[in-house]
This record gives sequence, structure tokens and C-alpha cells, in this order.
Amino acid sequence: MNISWLLHLPLPVLLLAVVAVLILGYALLRPTRRRRRDHGLHIARKHGRERSSEWARIAKEHRLREPACMACGYRGKDLQVHHIKPFHLHPHLELDPDNLITLCEAKGRDHHLLLGHLDAWDSYNEHIREDVKHFYRKTAVQIRADLHWQKKMSQRP
Repeated sequence: MNISWLLHLPLPVLLLAVVAVLILGYALLRPTRRRRRDHGLHIARKHGRERSSEWARIAKEHRLREPACMACGYRGKDLQVHHIKPFHLHPHLELDPDNLITLCEAKGRDHHLLLGHLDAWDSYNEHIREDVKHFYRKTAVQIRADLHWQKKMSQRP
């Protein structure tokens, strides 16, 4: 393949072409962001339940009312709307705003898993509202080291 014609292009055009190729290559080859697994739906399906068609709207409305993790104040893309009483056990509470709390899955915090589910996705913590106050701004390491949390985890449902 003869590319000697490229040498006759003005330098700004050549640089622009190189930048365009690099940007296009990056856009095509960059890893896509992994979608977070909907742990609540996964557990509910194990129990023969599905999410309501209204769930996306309710979750969005909840995030507008409560836009930060209640356990640390984090405001980012790793936020989850958590059911205090799991909807596979209490389907009538799936869309109830009083049954929802915002928790994060931010690296090093993992408040959704540690506080909302007591470190097991198929478990739950009905006392999450009190626990977010007790563990406010604690990291995952600090929570796991806490004797109060360890006792709760050993007695989780």
C-alpha cells in the first residue's frame, strides 16, 4: 500500500487526521462500562417475583428526593435505591417511598451491601435507618471491624 501521498499534505491537516484516527480508535476499542447487576431483582426472581413496571420511575423520583448515600453523603454514579424490607418478601412495599433509602456501592464503602444487606445480597437489614446514623462516614474496612456490625451480621435473616 503506497502512502507517500500523505507526505505531501500540509502539517496541520496531517495532525488533524492523526488525532481523528486516534479518537475514533479509542471510541471503538475502549472498554464499555459494565452494567451493575440488579441484586434485588436477582434475589426476587429466585423467589418467583419480578419488578413492577413502575420501579424505574419510582427509583428516579426517590433519587431526586434523596440524591446522596445516607451512610456517607456520596453523590455519584454508584448509588442504589435500596428496599428496607425486600420486595420479594413484601411485594406491597416495592413502590412505597417510606420503604426506600439511598445507599452507595462506591469502592471502599459498599454501604448497599454492608449495611443494607449485612454483607449478603440475599439478606436484609430492617434497621438500616438507625445503622446509617451509627456508621455514618465509615469505610467498608471500619464497618467490618465494628463489633456491633459483626453481631448484626452473625444474626442476619
